[in-house]
Amino acid sequence: MTRMKILLLGCNGFVGRQAAKTLSDRAEVSDLLLADYDIRTAKRLAKGMSPKCRWAMVDAGKTPDLERLLHDVDGVASAIGPAAGYEQSIFSSCVKNGLPVATIGDARLPDGLRREVHDAFRQAGVPAISGCGLMPGWTELLLAHFLAGGSESARTGEPLPFLFISPDRFGGYAFYRRLVHDRGGLAAAPPGAPSGEWRFNLDGACMGLPSGKAGSRYRLLEKTFGRMGNVGTEFFSAFLFWMKDGMKQEKGAPAALAGVHLPDADGGRTATVTDPHGHLAAVTLAEMTVRLVAAHARKEKGLLSAASLVGKKEAEELAGSVGATISVAKIARG
Repeated sequence: MTRMKILLLGCNGFVGRQAAKTLSDRAEVSDLLLADYDIRTAKRLAKGMSPKCRWAMVDAGKTPDLERLLHDVDGVASAIGPAAGYEQSIFSSCVKNGLPVATIGDARLPDGLRREVHDAFRQAGVPAISGCGLMPGWTELLLAHFLAGGSESARTGEPLPFLFISPDRFGGYAFYRRLVHDRGGLAAAPPGAPSGEWRFNLDGACMGLPSGKAGSRYRLLEKTFGRMGNVGTEFFSAFLFWMKDGMKQEKGAPAALAGVHLPDADGGRTATVTDPHGHLAAVTLAEMTVRLVAAHARKEKGLLSAASLVGKKEAEELAGSVGATISVAKIARG
């Protein structure tokens, strides 16, 4: 079994803390370097976790600061969000140092940038992956493995990815900031998704919250700050995050649910993964990182897809490890 030295960026965040615990428990990981801008919290996290854990301060937006940590590791996992602000510099540093990297990738890379990243990692001879969370990440796994096999000729539109979250149990500040900044217009609940307060993202995907206290607070904050430009957007993000802990848990609502609806002439099919505790994104990032380092040893290179690293049975086992469930339903037109 290969022994791996892994650098985890953004270890203090919502996903990062859980990913740190998962990676520290992996037998393949012999050394885990936990890095974050807040060095004191990273140190406490490392000391309370495992003797294999070390800690370091990093500003991932500053290339020299990041590259000083890349000289004695086998791979990099990034739980930093919003990814759009840091992902390109992380990719560039890892290409330069010949290291595989898996990022939480909280939005799908534009096609042009995706090709650039793929070509850069191919030339460097190392693999990478962007999108190791719920959307993208699990939405790609659901589409590739659980909605595959239907008649392509029956399709009447593009796949619709969506993510439903319970604010009292899911997400850190960066997640809520992106949710607010990337919000588009009102949306109906996607076919097969829970009812709630839904908005389109700027990339065409959908985000939803429970329609009770969470939905009403979201509408109030949007009305209050939504017309105040960039300053209002920042206040919207901050207040939404600060108020999340006071939101009463909606009965029966999971911490998170990711899904994809694939339309056809009869209505379509929807595949979902229901994450009751909000841990699936973190274990997915950890799993993808370990698999990516193994892929590097097999001489794989370029920007890989989630479905190329994790097969259908492996996806079911990964979901089951945190009590998440996968389901596929036919949706009748109506």
